[in-house]
This record gives sequence, C-alpha cells and structure tokens, in this order.
Amino acid sequence: MFIHDTVTDFTDNYLPTIDYLKNYYEKHASHFEEYFQYHCHNVDKKMKMAIPKHQEKISALIEMKDKMPKLISDIARDYEQMYDITFTKDVHLIIGLYGSNAFTYRQIIPEIAFCLEKLSPQDRHLQIIIAHEFGHALHHLLSEKSGVDWAMIDWESPFTWLLQEGIATYFSTKVVSARKDEYFAFEEDIDWITFATNNKQIIIEAFLSDLTSLDVRAVYLEWFSINGGKQFGINRLAYFIAYEFIQSCLQELSELDVITLWRNVNFQDIIYQQLVEIAKKDI
Repeated sequence: MFIHDTVTDFTDNYLPTIDYLKNYYEKHASHFEEYFQYHCHNVDKKMKMAIPKHQEKISALIEMKDKMPKLISDIARDYEQMYDITFTKDVHLIIGLYGSNAFTYRQIIPEIAFCLEKLSPQDRHLQIIIAHEFGHALHHLLSEKSGVDWAMIDWESPFTWLLQEGIATYFSTKVVSARKDEYFAFEEDIDWITFATNNKQIIIEAFLSDLTSLDVRAVYLEWFSINGGKQFGINRLAYFIAYEFIQSCLQELSELDVITLWRNVNFQDIIYQQLVEIAKKDI
C-alpha cells in the first residue's frame, strides 16, 4: 500500500486562481481520473466556487495532510490484524472541488481516495471516514477470499449499494469509538441520527416504495447521494437503512455470512425481505 500525497504540492504552492487549479489537476492527472469521471461534474463552475473555500481551509488542509498517513496506516493495521488480510492497493490524498469526500475506485480490490477539502480536520472524524473507505476494501478482500463470483454482482442495484454501505459502516464501528451520528455524517450531526432513529419504520417503507416506483438513478440520488433527500429533507438515509439491515442480519447469521451475503444468488430478495421485517418490528 502506497499513499500518494498530492496535497503538499497544493498547499505549498497555492494560488487562488483558476489557472492554478487547472495546472494542479493536470500535473496530478493520474490521481484525478476517477474523481472527475465519477465524482465531480460541472468542473468549470465548481472551480470558481471552490477558490474562496480552498483559501479558508488552507491551514486545515496542511494539518490533515500531515496526519492522514499515520491515521491511514493505523486503521489499515487494525483491520489487517483483525481479519488476517493485507491491503496492497494505493491510497490517494487529493484536493477536489467539493464533490465527493472520499471514494473507492471501481475495482474488485479497490484503490481509495480522500478529498481533504471536504473533510473535518478532527482526528476522530478522519479516523471514521478512513475506516469506512477501508471497510469497503476489506469487504471486497474478504469476499474475494470466500470465493464470491464477481461476475454475478449487479453493481447498479440499490441492494448492492445497501450491502456495501452497511458493511463499511459496520466495520468502522469496530475500529473507531464514536457517537452513532458520526459514523454516518463523518462529523457531528445529532439532528440526522435523531430523525433517522425516530422515523425508522417510515423511512424504510418509503425506501421500499421508491424501489418499485423510481428508476435506479433516481433511487441513488434520493437515498444515497449527498445532493438528495428531498422526500424527508434529510440526505443519505440509505446509509442508516443499510446499517440497520446489517445489525438485523447479525442477530441471525455469522459475521462472515453477512459480510459475504452477495454470494447468494437471491441476495437481493434476502435484503428486501429483511427490510420488510425490520419495518414490521417497529410498528
């Protein structure tokens, strides 16, 4: 595992101009290909909006880029010792345009990127998002080890996304001690977790309804995207649903069986029925 730091170059030479940003992205193009292809669109508009935000956050960016390598190494080591695996794929520290905060590459065993301009500089919050993204990689490593047939995975299914986000959140709770809201927001957000907890049945029922009435991209935008959440005025509620689903499954199945649930040909049906049962229990 190698940690690529493009942030030092950004902060050491920073100028609040469009030309500077363009030169930075061109210079480090190999580290931004995935970011601009999948996680940041309308680039010209976002560059203009990002400049004053970058200026305000320079000191925090310097603080974060200095401590991220150790935090990453520590989380990776904890997972490796806990699950007898080894992380070998590269990690990218970048400064984006306030699109995604972090992501795994679209690979079976993925590389990981952290967009520091979107992150809280508090150690615990950084640890949580590191644990979450490495949780995705761990999920795939354990699945590969267990013989998952990757060709049968529907990567564009909301059920696949639920399993992925639920497992990553579950893993993060095992290596970082924090309040429940922080595992979902990567910062403090009591209002978010209070709403989700108090309205779990209604939220799950609305999600199940949207699965049958909306197309896949509309489901993603409403339930998984930071730009969604129009129905309740709260975004990314699928992450809460996903975690509740994993917790429910762990009451009935072994941890490895839950982690590798997508080995089952009918795993989407299993998730759907489990969510129906969770909603019923909360009536």
